Amino acid sequence: MLQFYKKKMDKIKGILFDLDGVLVENKLNFRKISREIFEEERLPLLENIFRIKNPLNKKRAYAILEKHETGAATTCRLKEGVPQLFQLLNQHGIKKGIVTRNSRKSVDIIIKRFGLTFDAIVTREDAPPKPARDPIILACKKMELSTNEIVFLGDYEFDMIAGRKANVFTVLLKSHSQPYSQYADLVVESIADFTHYVKDLLKIS
Repeated sequence: MLQFYKKKMDKIKGILFDLDGVLVENKLNFRKISREIFEEERLPLLENIFRIKNPLNKKRAYAILEKHETGAATTCRLKEGVPQLFQLLNQHGIKKGIVTRNSRKSVDIIIKRFGLTFDAIVTREDAPPKPARDPIILACKKMELSTNEIVFLGDYEFDMIAGRKANVFTVLLKSHSQPYSQYADLVVESIADFTHYVKDLLKIS
């Protein structure tokens, strides 16, 4: 079921995806990672790592995070419906991009494992992470598309905030932990649900 909350979109030339929870399912436990780094829970993780003043401690923290991310990248599963969605996008010349708070190393592992191709990939090494709008704006530039030609699909509040700040049409992939966002333009139940929405935009039956 599609739930519109804000604006509607008339055309589409590109889709940006968050990675974890949207394209893949993995077992990353950020609370566990936080306890390994800080000996207590300090979330959100990237923001707390950024605040570490000692360079050696900060380097250690990023190394621990990347260790967990790359481990998850080697065991994650592609979400149901993603291959069918990507086939549709490829057939109709819709550009694809990733905007993630993950490392580039973990992203590369995932796209190689599943044989995925993208027109733009923006990780935390490339721009300030979501909820900043910067990575979305950068991805749009890489795809050579304007923000009003882009749909952004995410599953977390930081995705929704970043999408709203960047003025792209922002879609929440609903989950138990994130069933609603005031910043979403649309909420979908599944990748299949989102695919139906894309078909409607492309006027495909």
